[in-house]
Amino acid sequence: MNAVVSGQSTRIVSALFQVSSFFASNLHQCWRQTGVAQPKPIGGYRRALLEPYEVALTEQLSNSPSMTLKEVQAWLAGEQGLSLSISAIDKFLRQKLKLSL
Repeated sequence: MNAVVSGQSTRIVSALFQVSSFFASNLHQCWRQTGVAQPKPIGGYRRALLEPYEVALTEQLSNSPSMTLKEVQAWLAGEQGLSLSISAIDKFLRQKLKLSL
């Protein structure tokens, strides 16, 4: 940050430290706003979109155990108002409910 503060552009500083100008600009902006030149924390837990519907989905699948993923997708759209990809539904069923269709 000292190089930018002393008057050099972020492009020159990025070339000097062999980082992208986008990174140097973002780091400088973060330093100006917070006074600290540290990266932001990465990621974290993202709750699955289907978690609030887990009980309803489990109940529906116990009533109709032979539903296909496409049928589950249609049921979610019609009954719950959710528009999700088949892969998102499959991932939730496999990882959270330990089911495979």
